[in-house]
Amino acid sequence: MRATMLVALVLAVSGRAGAANEAHWSPAAVVDGIRVWAAETHTGYWGYARGRVLASPEAIFHRIGNFESLPSVYPWLDRVRVLERGEGTALVYFHYDLPWPLSDRSYTARHHWWTEPSGTIVLDAEGDDQVPPVDDGAVHVEHVLTRIVMAPALGGSASDVEYLFRADMAGMLPRSVRAQTAWKVPLNVVLSMRHSLEPPQNTSRGGDGTRG
Repeated sequence: MRATMLVALVLAVSGRAGAANEAHWSPAAVVDGIRVWAAETHTGYWGYARGRVLASPEAIFHRIGNFESLPSVYPWLDRVRVLERGEGTALVYFHYDLPWPLSDRSYTARHHWWTEPSGTIVLDAEGDDQVPPVDDGAVHVEHVLTRIVMAPALGGSASDVEYLFRADMAGMLPRSVRAQTAWKVPLNVVLSMRHSLEPPQNTSRGGDGTRG
């Protein structure tokens, strides 16, 4: 199945499909069965990853929806602050302590999540331009847009995870680095889900040095 068709499925219930589906998607990597695609549009750099995680959608969402605990799950994420929280919504600030010579990055995004009748859990996040950037000395990431779809598999004991990501890392970064970062983010998020949630005998399915 072509990446554009997969992205269309991910965004089918969203009003955001246009830019992603108009993009020219290219294969970027395959790591431990996780397939990743990349694209570029006038709105930013896109990455899309699809892979299976041996945990239920509820278990995955419980881990990633507990925003304050995410620094123990995702590499280089060192600060998370929930600014607002509602029923199925949250406004969350993220700060990444990136290795030298990269400057730290941060952004604030509004999250919205729901469960489909099938048991699939969908989590959306979008950068909020109405919220002033936190004065933290970091470079402010722009055009943030993500969607994570966690669909039940293997009778509910596993999940087929799809992660769509768009952002511009901004700052003094070459175009190639910005583009590569956009697909490494969803890849590393799915890998982090595995490392955090799967039984110890499966954690050997790690990365290949692609964390970026």
